[in-house]
Amino acid sequence: MSERFSLVVFRLHDRLAAFPAEAVERVTPMAELLLPPGLPAALEGVLNLGGVAVPVISLDRLFRLPPQKPGLYSMLVVLRLHAEGRIAVVVDRVTDIVQAQAASVRPIDREDTFNGCAEAIVDVGAQPVHLLSPARIVLAKERDTLAEFREIAQHRLREWQAVRA
Repeated sequence: MSERFSLVVFRLHDRLAAFPAEAVERVTPMAELLLPPGLPAALEGVLNLGGVAVPVISLDRLFRLPPQKPGLYSMLVVLRLHAEGRIAVVVDRVTDIVQAQAASVRPIDREDTFNGCAEAIVDVGAQPVHLLSPARIVLAKERDTLAEFREIAQHRLREWQAVRA
């Protein structure tokens, strides 16, 4: 890890968490999501991002937090995953984009969090922030299911676009 790195910090319930800024494609206001039948439990829906189907994950459900409906300040953080394309996550609100110091990072043992999804705790100002790994917030089997679901949703989007043309 270099001496300084950027984080996109967000609020999830009463916690602060972050993704490395290099993994974040964009932050967008909460949008109307497609809700096809048979959604996997962790999915909030599918975002139509300029004609591209992007699965939207509910971190509440994924981390077994009390369910919350998206609110006035809820946002979608669109993440770039390498081979899997994109996913988006619903967050209560993005609070900041910060430069963190490598010296402020306290690694978390991979065995101490589900699938090693939290890599470290980073001190941002006086507050601890859980640094999440975009690649590990979902399991390999879940990534496969998301890829299949993304293909189905993408096919439906193409069909709808053809009807409109």
